[in-house]
Amino acid sequence: MRVDLFDFELPEDRIALRPSRPRDAARLLVLEGKEMKDKHIGDLPGLLRAGDCLVFNDTRVIPARLEGRRGTARIGATLHKREGHRSWRAFVKNSKRLSDNDEIVFEHRVKAVARERGVDGSWLLSFAGDEPVEHLLQRAGAMPLPPY
Repeated sequence: MRVDLFDFELPEDRIALRPSRPRDAARLLVLEGKEMKDKHIGDLPGLLRAGDCLVFNDTRVIPARLEGRRGTARIGATLHKREGHRSWRAFVKNSKRLSDNDEIVFEHRVKAVARERGVDGSWLLSFAGDEPVEHLLQRAGAMPLPPY
């Protein structure tokens, strides 16, 4: 499949950074044949017909953005791929200041060791302690915002 066929221009000012208030005021683009109509999510029940199929995306964005320090250097990390029980691959800001086996102390005393730099520039981070990494992220992480 050629995924480049799905590419399209999307101006940054058109990307929602927060949910609409009220939620049913969120915008909805409706395609009827070749015609496009602007609607709202609150209009959805009146648009559905018998036999229509709704597909729900229940994926969740985790609070995978961490801010911390290696010594006096500020380090920002966005976790993007679990690689083990306590290890995650991360995009790291200020990664020039990192070397293998450097310890990073994130907010709320969450600690990780930079294990290795990947060919894509990401870092493998191993988190210290016994607390599940998901719990550490709930305590110390923030939601990543576009661009990821």
